[in-house]
Amino acid sequence: MSSPFVIVPALSAVAIKYRHQNFIADQVMPRVPVDKQQFISLSDRMADWMTPVDTTVGRTDAPKQMASSIQDPTYLATLDQGLDESVPNEDQFNGPNENALMRATQRIMGLVSLQREMRVAAVFNNLANFAYSQAYSTGTTQWSDYANSDPLGDILKYLDMCFARPNKVVMGRRVWTVLSQHPKLVHLANTSFTNGRISKQQFADLLEVDEIIVGDGWVNTAPKGQTANKVRIWGTMLAGVYQGNISPHSDGMWGYTAQFGARVAGTIVSPDIGIYGGLRVRAGESVREVVTAKEFGFLLTNVVTP
Repeated sequence: MSSPFVIVPALSAVAIKYRHQNFIADQVMPRVPVDKQQFISLSDRMADWMTPVDTTVGRTDAPKQMASSIQDPTYLATLDQGLDESVPNEDQFNGPNENALMRATQRIMGLVSLQREMRVAAVFNNLANFAYSQAYSTGTTQWSDYANSDPLGDILKYLDMCFARPNKVVMGRRVWTVLSQHPKLVHLANTSFTNGRISKQQFADLLEVDEIIVGDGWVNTAPKGQTANKVRIWGTMLAGVYQGNISPHSDGMWGYTAQFGARVAGTIVSPDIGIYGGLRVRAGESVREVVTAKEFGFLLTNVVTP
């Protein structure tokens, strides 16, 4: 059976290549290919990895049988994410039509990527996705109170709580702006100074983690047609996560993104676009964000004033 949707390799290449420079979703929840849209996600009972077992085997005895630490498998499915944009045929009268189709593909993937960034930020802002967490109240505990707060001590305490010590620390732009100028951190990184800024690498060295990741994305929360209201997607949170082996069947990661197939883009002929008809450009992907090991991460919310 033929389909009115025709996949166009050149447009699919544009969709695959598209990256928003300010978005961090792919860094903090890496993409992992799955063979089918329906897939199984496995996780371990972490307590089993810390419970001693007598491993002594007698000369003629059989080794003791250990019970599987795998919890009941979770059956999940990737979700299709995509949009259409109408491109009138008359656009080709004013320039190469392929350029208009490619621009439409880029605009679509920009909005698909925005929605993904918001989904991943929501996962990171949900206390239920972390075994260790704290919601800061307004006052001297917030790191924007330079005189009374101790951000390094706070973060180190939670890093050491996790079953696997996080190797990535994630935060929003507002949090990094405050932390990078915190006098106590500046002094620790540069003992002769209490003013100025520290670099991400200096902060990573203080925390003994591999990477500091800062979310810069904006979202407009105003209804369509009203004056834009820009809000930072990642808010005022800081999280630490351990990301090891990238595999949907591995216990070596806090979370990942299951991806079925590659991004795809193509066209559908439509006679109802303008008086000359046109093409509907469709682009998207099939993904699912999954948290597999809550014990591999911590979350601190409302750590600075907005």
